[in-house]
Amino acid sequence: MINIKDIRNIVLPILPKIVIYIFLLIYIYNFYKYSLQRGPTYGVIVASVPIILICTFILFKKPLWAFISLFIANYVVMGVNRYISFPASVLMDSILFFCLISLLIKSTYTNICWRKCLNPILFIFFIWLLFCVLELANRSNVNDWYTKVRGLAIYPFIMIILVSVLIDKYKHLKWLLVTWAILTILAAIKGYWQKNHGFDSTEVMWLYVGGGAKTHLINSGIRYFSFFSDAGNFGSCMGMSLVTFSICTFYVRNNYLRILFILAALSGGYGMLISGTRGALIVPFAGYTTMIFLSKNIKISISTLFAIASVFVFLNFTTIGDSNRLIKRMRTAFDTNDASLNVRLENQKKLKNYLKELPFGAGIGFSSTSEDIQSPYYDFSKIPSDSWFVRVWIQTGIVGLVIYVMLILITLIIGGYIILFKIKNKEIRGVITAFLAGVVGLTASAYGNELLGQFPNCYLYFFCFATVFMGKYYDKELEEHEQLN
Repeated sequence: MINIKDIRNIVLPILPKIVIYIFLLIYIYNFYKYSLQRGPTYGVIVASVPIILICTFILFKKPLWAFISLFIANYVVMGVNRYISFPASVLMDSILFFCLISLLIKSTYTNICWRKCLNPILFIFFIWLLFCVLELANRSNVNDWYTKVRGLAIYPFIMIILVSVLIDKYKHLKWLLVTWAILTILAAIKGYWQKNHGFDSTEVMWLYVGGGAKTHLINSGIRYFSFFSDAGNFGSCMGMSLVTFSICTFYVRNNYLRILFILAALSGGYGMLISGTRGALIVPFAGYTTMIFLSKNIKISISTLFAIASVFVFLNFTTIGDSNRLIKRMRTAFDTNDASLNVRLENQKKLKNYLKELPFGAGIGFSSTSEDIQSPYYDFSKIPSDSWFVRVWIQTGIVGLVIYVMLILITLIIGGYIILFKIKNKEIRGVITAFLAGVVGLTASAYGNELLGQFPNCYLYFFCFATVFMGKYYDKELEEHEQLN
């Protein structure tokens, strides 16, 4: 007679395998079914649903992994979007809020130290977020307001919370640094391929049909953009990588990390040069100058000052290397009579006339594409801003611009104070200095480009900014570790 207990003892151990095999068969069946009916692409999409569900479940349990996924997606989303048309901002919003929701869910069954996010930078940007919410009164269309306020105030605020809570250990920061270094090297490789092997069919389409050729195939030569949205975005981001990783190289103790960071710094410098973006040149100048003031190492400060002065003299007072179009184009960044610079200054004069009667700006959401010909702001809307700070000025007026600049400056000053007087560990102080130097460089570059509203800079900028305020926690962590040893 069959014993139920014996059957249970036989079946239960192999039940998980049976379930896996059943799901595997369903997976293969769906793949072939939909591949035959609607093509292989549709079959892959349908069959990948179980994998997506499993990954989603894992990321829900591991918010830090979700954040790393956000970091990677942020870096490559615009490049992928050039080949596969999809709403990139919607995808990034979804991943960002997914990270936040997964963190909130985890806090229901695990002790999450929310106190770490209650730092000065969060309160400072809460003031800015509150001001942007009040700007709703200056804009009747809520959809337009939300579209623009995300990069202006919502992304920074959420990014500060996520970094403060999730990147709470120094090893987590090193994981993100390694990820960033690898992405920087890949971006440089893609730029190298474009320069030496030409653009692929999709990039050619973007240049000649999408209008990219107007700003990328110019008299001074070709501006390469890798897998970024444009060369300006690419150049500034790579300049920030150059500054951050070159400074980190002097302070990290791990030799493998040092080698990786050297490669990332060289890749960043190469990418910045081939982008042909003159505004990106200010990133290393401003970044390394910041390092001079924050570094407590006299030898590094003096050598950095000498290097900055040498490059400045080379570009501004000599004509050596003018036969190289990249060097020649970089030299125009110091030319006060440059036609492009004069056009921008003339545009700012026109904007000033319009904005005299708009102390709170035209409203967050105002853009050159949303205004019809009947609008009193139509002529005004057609003037290009060509700058992140000018864009803030247009949308929030002189009042908003002054508040925004003051908040940024206050945050930078507090960050510098933390580095100089609150962090004892040399490695931590050096890495955090690298982050703040990168932030200062990108802030300076934002005057000539609208890069703080674009991926990946909009996330990367506030990731670095928030990390500076986590420095004291990393310092305490390593100090306790050294005491135990």
